Amino acid sequence: MINFFNKIRLGSLTENRFGKYLLYAIGEIVLVVIGILIALKINNWNTDRKNDALKRSYYVQILQDLEKEKTLMTEANKHIDSFFIRLQSYKLSFKKPNISIWGATVGIGKVFSTEESQGWNLETNTNTIHTLINTGDIKLIPTKIRNKILDFRHKQSGLLDYVKSQNLIISNASIATEKIYGGANLPTRIGNQTKLIEYFNDKKITLQSLLHLEALLYEEELLLKNAYARSNNLMQDIEEITKIINEELKK
Repeated sequence: MINFFNKIRLGSLTENRFGKYLLYAIGEIVLVVIGILIALKINNWNTDRKNDALKRSYYVQILQDLEKEKTLMTEANKHIDSFFIRLQSYKLSFKKPNISIWGATVGIGKVFSTEESQGWNLETNTNTIHTLINTGDIKLIPTKIRNKILDFRHKQSGLLDYVKSQNLIISNASIATEKIYGGANLPTRIGNQTKLIEYFNDKKITLQSLLHLEALLYEEELLLKNAYARSNNLMQDIEEITKIINEELKK
């Protein structure tokens, strides 16, 4: 086609027909522009196709991460439920008349003395979200979904920071209390040490121990109540994000 225009152009110049030459020159330019536009269109189409494939891959990974996150939070909430069952049992026993101070102290110890005695914590799984942010690929995700994902991550980070900070406070207070008054298994540890038993049988000592443990129990109860509520809120976010992404994958 270009050779054809070249022949016509040369012929037009030879015959001194400048107007006709200009017309064919414009035709050549138009052909080149059309070719460039077609190439750009194909390139954009290929880029869009690759981005769409990458976006769908991220969607699948996000769904997998959210499912793992849901499992982790469900497991954590089971431990919280278990704690409140033990707490309720302690509160009921405390309502009984003439309960001894030491008996109440031991009862509080039983609330803590389980597999969660090392401190309840929340694990999370946000690998894909971190990757999206770090690589800049978060821009591939539609605004509506992107905002929900980032909001989820923000609330998740807030919950983690809250749990870690409160656990540290409770742990430090618990260590300080145990150094002064001993732990829940103190009677077993001191055995036949008569003088030690006399010390811990002192009403003033046992009362102080009970008050300290009550304070720790209150802090733990407050922590787990708030964590449970925020965790359930995140679970709702997971359901909503999962639904929206599945709708996107069907398109």
